[in-house]
Amino acid sequence: MSKMINKKPTNYLQEISALILEQKEALSNSILDDERFNYKHLGNNKDRLQVLRLQLIQLYGETIPLSLNITAEKLKEWGNDYADIFVSLNIPLDHAIEEVHFYRNKIGVIIKEAAKNEDLDLDTFYEMISGYDLVVDTAVQIVSTSYMDKYISHLRTAEEEIDELSVPVVLLGDGIGILPMIGDIDTKRAQILMDNALTSSTNLELSHLILDLSGVPIIDTMVAQKIYQVIQALELIGVETKISGLRPELALTMTSLGVEFNGIKTFSSLHLALKHLGFKRIIN
Repeated sequence: MSKMINKKPTNYLQEISALILEQKEALSNSILDDERFNYKHLGNNKDRLQVLRLQLIQLYGETIPLSLNITAEKLKEWGNDYADIFVSLNIPLDHAIEEVHFYRNKIGVIIKEAAKNEDLDLDTFYEMISGYDLVVDTAVQIVSTSYMDKYISHLRTAEEEIDELSVPVVLLGDGIGILPMIGDIDTKRAQILMDNALTSSTNLELSHLILDLSGVPIIDTMVAQKIYQVIQALELIGVETKISGLRPELALTMTSLGVEFNGIKTFSSLHLALKHLGFKRIIN
């Protein structure tokens, strides 16, 4: 029979837990001496990250006497917050995982020394350290999953913001605006085009809007149909739409696809569209 069983394992684990918690401040600060974790761009987030490190030590210590199910629940909330700061500061995931293992090693030494002092047999020590490693593995899994979820969410948000910025309506005055399109247009950007065109035309009180396609390399059938829907929607709110920058290759492609903008005035260049609306080029 092992010494851990004789000593009532729950009590012994609680003693180790208390020993770790007594040293939590020193343990959390020990990472500051390691250059790998000396992030130069933390700024005001330095204290926030240190609080999360302290929370990790606290959780490691508190959860040693508990079952894995309880441990996982306690770690989940911490892991979400921990991953959030690394994503927001653009620190790679491997650094977050290295920090988790850094404290795993520090606490592992405490457990090992405690086991030596109690003269635990190998089987008992193995059982105890395996349980602790399982807690660490759970922490790594939670941090990794939360990090990737938040990272993907940030990417999607950034993409949406870039897409919105890439289809701005420029006010020229006298109720006339230009919506310059640049780059490839897929169905997603075409939808953003519709939303921005309608919202901006209303907010800017436009009577005329020029859709400039000078910077668009190619248009397919679905995108052309979406543009046509934009024009129809603008007509319903009293905005007359014209298309400029319809280069010969674009016109040929659209004709071959059977796409027609019946009743819509088109121009080969933005200059001609503006001239049609009464804008004159002034040469000093």
